[in-house]
Amino acid sequence: MKTMKKIILMAVVGMMMAACSDGKDGLSDPESGQVFELSAVNEPTKGVLARSRPLYSQEAVQEVERVNIYVFQNNGTDYIYLKTYNVPNWTKGSTFMRFTVPDNDKLVAGDYEFLLVGREATDNYTLTSPVAGTTKIGEMMATITAPGNESEIFAGLQAAMVTSEGVRVSMQMTRKVAGVLGYFKNVPAMLNNTTVKYLRLTVSNADTQVGLANGVGAVPTGVAYNLIDADLSGQTVTAEGVYSGNDLTAQGVVKVANSQLFGRFLLPVGSVTLSLGLYDASNNLLKAWTVVDGASSTLNLTANHFYSLGRKVSKGDTTGGGTPDTGDDDSAIDLLKDQVIVLSIDPSWNTIHNLVIQ
Repeated sequence: MKTMKKIILMAVVGMMMAACSDGKDGLSDPESGQVFELSAVNEPTKGVLARSRPLYSQEAVQEVERVNIYVFQNNGTDYIYLKTYNVPNWTKGSTFMRFTVPDNDKLVAGDYEFLLVGREATDNYTLTSPVAGTTKIGEMMATITAPGNESEIFAGLQAAMVTSEGVRVSMQMTRKVAGVLGYFKNVPAMLNNTTVKYLRLTVSNADTQVGLANGVGAVPTGVAYNLIDADLSGQTVTAEGVYSGNDLTAQGVVKVANSQLFGRFLLPVGSVTLSLGLYDASNNLLKAWTVVDGASSTLNLTANHFYSLGRKVSKGDTTGGGTPDTGDDDSAIDLLKDQVIVLSIDPSWNTIHNLVIQ
């Protein structure tokens, strides 16, 4: 009887070991398999879910659902497109997954570059349709028809030598868009006896295409574009003569009193200027501020950088996520008082810069 129990136990253990090595959990043997370890840089959002994630704070979140690995092989002069692996079962907000190449679709030994692309469930991007044996990796682009159609798109590039023994490739994808947030309070309803109707943040140029391999804008329009174009006329005016602010309670956003909060994604674009202005109903400029980086008003808006006029760390409260540190509390720019306005780039996205408007 003891012998029979031993045999049954050994059989069960053997079945468990076989199940753990069949590749279904992504943990294939690196000595013989071709495995990709894929990661996105941020945690999933806890906010409103939409076609394009609303941008209401500098929280580093993402809603990637579609993930592909584009394979490019070195032909001696460049990396040329070979095939695409569609990564199944990537759920919204995931930050890590292993993908094992099926045995019948493995790569032959050689020098490769892999382009990892992550997208939301739907978006307005058109991606380059690569042609096997023809398309170079630097030709992979994401394109929109016009500024204003941007949502988040992620990509990452990794080179690797594939051998007959197998390969394990670790890849990370980061945003190929920039984020811009404007957080203002006490916007005056009147200036020089004229009613203020519009609040606008204008960039002097915009782009409609970004390189997925390098995150650089490729087709600038040469035309100014309003990143923020807010009609304030539907808001009530307080006893102090300022607009009461846009209502975002339905989106779960908590703001300071009498504040305006707007955010947009945009494709990277270089050598631009940013200006903040208040306008009347006839689009006459009543007051303007120019964004300055140190002594320069020329800016480079870079992929995976978050540009913030004012500070909002957490969309669900005004205390930086409820931390005791007052340094991350909301700080909306007071347009009645502030003469110098700080613009920063959040570290959770990539890099910090301090800019001012004057």
